[in-house]
Amino acid sequence: MKRRTLLKALTGIGMAGVLPMSLTRPAFGPTAERFLITISATGGWDPTALIDPKGNTPRADGLGPVNNYSASAIKSAGNLSYAPYPSMIEEPAIESTGHFDTFFNKHADRLLVINGIDTQTNGHDSGRRFMWSGKLEEGYPTIAALAAAPFADQPMAFISNGGYDFTASIVAPVRTASPGTFNQLAFPNSMFPTDPDLLDLELVGQSSYSLVQQAREERLVRQRMAETLPKRQKQMEQLQTVKNSDVELQSLLDFLPNEVSSGLAGQAEVAIAAFASGLAVSANLNASGFDTHGDHDQDHTPSLTALLEGIDQLWEQIELRGMQDKVTILIGSDFGRTPFYNEGDGKDHWNITSIMAMGAGITGNRIIGATNENFEALKLNTSTLQPDDNGIIITPQHVHRSLRDFLGVQDDLDKLFPIGVEKLDLFS
Repeated sequence: MKRRTLLKALTGIGMAGVLPMSLTRPAFGPTAERFLITISATGGWDPTALIDPKGNTPRADGLGPVNNYSASAIKSAGNLSYAPYPSMIEEPAIESTGHFDTFFNKHADRLLVINGIDTQTNGHDSGRRFMWSGKLEEGYPTIAALAAAPFADQPMAFISNGGYDFTASIVAPVRTASPGTFNQLAFPNSMFPTDPDLLDLELVGQSSYSLVQQAREERLVRQRMAETLPKRQKQMEQLQTVKNSDVELQSLLDFLPNEVSSGLAGQAEVAIAAFASGLAVSANLNASGFDTHGDHDQDHTPSLTALLEGIDQLWEQIELRGMQDKVTILIGSDFGRTPFYNEGDGKDHWNITSIMAMGAGITGNRIIGATNENFEALKLNTSTLQPDDNGIIITPQHVHRSLRDFLGVQDDLDKLFPIGVEKLDLFS
C-alpha cells in the first residue's frame, strides 16, 4: 500500500493531532520519551517450538514426545536456548529474518525471555485478557491502554490492530483496517476509491460535498450538546475532534516507507511512524495462525517465521528512527500448547506459556523462569528468580505488576485496577 494513500486513510479515520512525547512518571526521567508496543501471537503459541525447547525425549506417561526434534539439536545464542526446526519440516531460507538461527543470533543480546508462566486457563478470550491486562476477570484494560491513558484527550494515543484491546474507557483505541477500507475512508467522495487512476471521479460535486461536510459537523455538535454524562460528553468531544480534523499529517508521511508492508511488518511500520511523528504512544500489534489443533509442526512453524520477521522489521524501524532507548516491546500469546501431539498431529491448549521482551530498559540475553521436561511450570524464588521448591509459580498477574512498575503507570489507575500479588523484579 502506498504510504500517501495510507496517510490520507489515517486522516480519514481520525488519526490526527499532536501528542506529547512522554508518559506521566516515565521510568527514564522526567523529560524522557516512552513508548510501548505489545505483540500478540493470537491463538496460543507453542513456546517449546521456539524459546522453551524440550525435544523428543520419551515421556514417562507414554503420551509421546513434546517435540519432533532431537533434544541434542537444541540451539543457543548467548544465554538463550531456542528450538531447532522439527523433523520433516522445510526450513525457510537462512537469509530470512524469521529463520530461527538468523533471528536469535541477531537479537539474543537484547531479548529477555520469561518461561513457565501459568495462565490458569485454556480459553482464548480469558487467556488473552489475562495475558494483556493481568486479570482473568473482565473489566481490566490492556497494558497498552494504561500506557496511553495520560493522553486520552488525543484521538490517536493508542493504536490497535485487534486482539485484546479493551480500554475500560480510559482511552479511545484507534483500530486499523484493511487497505481497501483505508481507501474508502480516505476518498469518501470518489466513485472508485481503490483505483488510483479513477480517484477524481466524484460521487457529488464539490459544492454539494461541502454541504454534506457542514451538515455532518452540525450533527456532531448537536450530539455533543445532547449528552449529559461527563464521560459521554468527553467521548463526543473526541469524536468531533477526529471528524473535523483537516491536518495533513505530513510528518507521518515522512516516517512511512514508500511501500507499507503487509501483515505484522506493516503494522510495525505504521506504529513506529506514528511514534516518531509524535502522534501515538502505544500500539498493540497482532499476528495469527497459532491455534494449530491439527498438523502442528507444518502450520505452526511458518507462523513463527512470520512472527519473527515482523519483530525484526519492527526493530529495524526502531533503529532507523533512533528510538532504541524509547520503545519497549512485549511479545506473548493467549497460552501455550500441549507438551504432546493429538491424533491429528496437532497440539491443543495448555495453560503454561512464555513471553519475550526487548527494547527500552530491557536487559537482554536473559532467561527468567523455567519448566520441567513435561513443560510444567517450576516455582521460583521471589528474590533470586531462580527455581525454588518453596517459591511461587509466575502468573500474568506477576508479569503485569512488574510491568506497571517498570513503565510507570499512573498511581490513580494502578489503584483503580489493582493487581495484588508479590512484586517481582522481572524487567529492570
